[in-house]
Amino acid sequence: MVNIRVNIKDPTAPLSPAVRQLYSLLGKIYAFIFARPSMQFVNNALLRLALRGRGYDNFGDLTATGEHTFIKLLARFKPSLCIDVGANKGHYSHTLLESTTTKVIAFEPLPEAFKSLKMLAAEFPGRLVAVDKGVGSENAELDLYYGEADSELASFSTEINEIAHVGEANKNRVKVPVVTLDTYFEHESRALGAHEIDLLKIDTEGYEYEVLTGATDTIRKLRPKFIQIEYNWHQLFKMRSLYSFARLLDGYVPYQLLPYGSGLIKVDVRKPESNIYRYANFVFVREDIKI
Repeated sequence: MVNIRVNIKDPTAPLSPAVRQLYSLLGKIYAFIFARPSMQFVNNALLRLALRGRGYDNFGDLTATGEHTFIKLLARFKPSLCIDVGANKGHYSHTLLESTTTKVIAFEPLPEAFKSLKMLAAEFPGRLVAVDKGVGSENAELDLYYGEADSELASFSTEINEIAHVGEANKNRVKVPVVTLDTYFEHESRALGAHEIDLLKIDTEGYEYEVLTGATDTIRKLRPKFIQIEYNWHQLFKMRSLYSFARLLDGYVPYQLLPYGSGLIKVDVRKPESNIYRYANFVFVREDIKI
């Protein structure tokens, strides 16, 4: 049996008066010593380490990010239908297919990355549907900006070009078809025989909110058990907080994935420290699901 650590202690619980007093005293002592220009390098180093431990700057392969552990948790629910939006070459879809018996619908509009996704579909006949379209808030043709031919940084969003490494990379452009999940499932749900979605995973380099706004009917009707989004610096330039995502996903409880299989931790999106614009993965769990 897989042991997934979830919320060993609820971090959203209020601190006791004694603990608050202790924090206040320690804070004054720390500030007296370190709140000066010459010591900011220490504060910055400690902050980066603390953020890493909290699950930020959490990138790498699926084992490093904790996503592989989350998929093990998902497997307990015997998923039958998962959606991978922004699948790129299909690494996440591949892990889903190997770890569960689910069917996966994977969307990827970047032509070169889609070739790899089609090859993966051939390895799992009847279980992976590869769709060469982007997903957004409306049905349209949009410019997709990218660097390398199969880039994982490709995005429909021009705002995120203010991030230096993205703006330097995404110099190429291709026009691709974009569909809403509402439209897709309106046309395909009968053929799919879909009554419920087990997982909706979205990794669209700053376009996550648009995907969700184009899926309001789908989420209402097919009630995904889990909705996973990537949350990064991109959302700062899109002016979207984690709080705004939570308001959009009423009836879901947000958790943050911790690295290296450490588990998931419940987050209070009303707190500023839960709205940090650094690379992280959040899973919104349908409120009736017990994990």
